[in-house]
Amino acid sequence: MHYVCKAPGCSEKAASRYGVYCHSHRSRRRRHGAINQEAITKADLSIYRNLVRGRIEKNRDKELWDKLKLMWRAVIDDAQATLEQSRKGQAMPSFKRMTALELVKLSNAVKPEEVIETVLAMYVLHDQEPRKIKSDRAFLTQMVRRVRGLTPLNAGSWTNGSTGKRKVAYKELSPRAVECMGKRLAAVFGAAGVTLARLERQDHEKRLRELTEYHQALDDLQ
Repeated sequence: MHYVCKAPGCSEKAASRYGVYCHSHRSRRRRHGAINQEAITKADLSIYRNLVRGRIEKNRDKELWDKLKLMWRAVIDDAQATLEQSRKGQAMPSFKRMTALELVKLSNAVKPEEVIETVLAMYVLHDQEPRKIKSDRAFLTQMVRRVRGLTPLNAGSWTNGSTGKRKVAYKELSPRAVECMGKRLAAVFGAAGVTLARLERQDHEKRLRELTEYHQALDDLQ
């Protein structure tokens, strides 16, 4: 006996006998972190990357950026050590090895600045458009997807026979590897991300107040 999918408004059968979601919602939860989570695209994040880039440029002389790079380097060194242990035959969970492999692959193909910008931008997006992120797990999942999207090494492509258009799809990690990688990124960049999000929100609120005061001044004219 298959139960009905528990996703709101869905009447499809559950994907398995003891499952709670249909194939579609189970796949979305695996790929995006929540059954109702939409993918955060490169275009969605671009405006927030620009904000982060501007904030970095405004504070170019601050030590924080070098410290973040050093912390990122430490994460990569640890990932390389994990892979070396795996090569020597040390037993470990497969998701731990996969996380280390993804981190090293990312560091070999992408500049630290790009990783930092992308992760910080995710925090700003989450703060300014909270409805776009459905859960903590979804946030980590979308952050990992956007960081992995910085390099084409994680993508495969093919040509659609009916349309002739070239399609691109990213190779999926296991949910545990995604969670592990997301937590590593959050541990390194989370505090800076939350701080930048707060500063951007304060600046945005200040601009809104100034605009309101300007319109009030216009209304006062006789």
